[in-house]
Amino acid sequence: MWKSFIREYLRFSRKERTGIFTLVLLIIATAYTPDALFYFQRRMPVADSNDLGAAVMAFEAGIPKTDEAPAAGKLFYFDPNSLSAEGWQQLGVSERTAVTIGKYLARGGHFRVAADLEKIYSLPPALCTRLMPYVRISGSGKADRHLPASGRYQLAVHQKGYRQYPRDSSYRERWRYDSRGQYQGGFSGNDTRNAEDSTYHSFNRYRKKAPPVMIDINAADTLVWATLPGIGPGFARRIVAFRERLGGFYSVVQVGECYGLADSVFQKIQPFLQIGNSSLIKLDLNLTDEKSLAAHPYIRYKLAHLIVQYRSTHAGFREVSELRGLPLVDEIIYRKIEHYIDIKH
Repeated sequence: MWKSFIREYLRFSRKERTGIFTLVLLIIATAYTPDALFYFQRRMPVADSNDLGAAVMAFEAGIPKTDEAPAAGKLFYFDPNSLSAEGWQQLGVSERTAVTIGKYLARGGHFRVAADLEKIYSLPPALCTRLMPYVRISGSGKADRHLPASGRYQLAVHQKGYRQYPRDSSYRERWRYDSRGQYQGGFSGNDTRNAEDSTYHSFNRYRKKAPPVMIDINAADTLVWATLPGIGPGFARRIVAFRERLGGFYSVVQVGECYGLADSVFQKIQPFLQIGNSSLIKLDLNLTDEKSLAAHPYIRYKLAHLIVQYRSTHAGFREVSELRGLPLVDEIIYRKIEHYIDIKH
């Protein structure tokens, strides 16, 4: 039985044998064709190397040399903001670069210092270094020559819009400038002359936060919160918003529950927090709708839904302690929300 099965399985027809034979020939031809081609190619005569060398020399001759020294021009003092294209060419600048500079100025560009010449990409560095000592920009360096060194530094900081100044708490002198940037003298931190004048721009070299004082956490606004160490305008707004959603704080520890407030920052400001005589805003369990209950940070949506279901089934709450019977209310949650709920009879 097995012999007949194997005999039938290995039997091929005439067409199948022809196909197998042809496939084997193609495999052999494909495997040995690259070797045969390489064998005949390596016996081809090699061309003369002199022709190759001549072709390489011709190619290198056509490459422009970029390290050549720039064309020497006539040097003279010039203002790059008003110099014509012909003047640039007299200085040794190529015609194409002169046209590029003209387009840059026509589109609103401006040279403020001699070092701005380095921004011109097509200007060779050697020529740029050669021209910079002859740059004379009209209107620069005249308005602030009479300033002391520190005054010139502050004027530069003011014009460039920097927001950080040297930290020197013992030096409180301020500088004044009019709307055109002209220096108008200095005055001490206690002198308030012209401090509110809109035509003057004054600033301190160093501004330090006032020492923190005790604040009422239920009455302080964002400006008062921002006086605490580690609390900026963003955290101040977040704490006030959290307090309004709660209905007021009943404990100083609740401030630390504000989203994003680090525990290290809370430990730093906790000695300056106190609770005044303000009362909390309470919610009536039997009258407040589900949406208002869910808006409270301690109740949220699931518990608000259970509260509404319970009062609908039991005809309202009779005592606040009935909340303990709800599935989501444990002792910790109950101790938190008992300060903010009430039942009006």
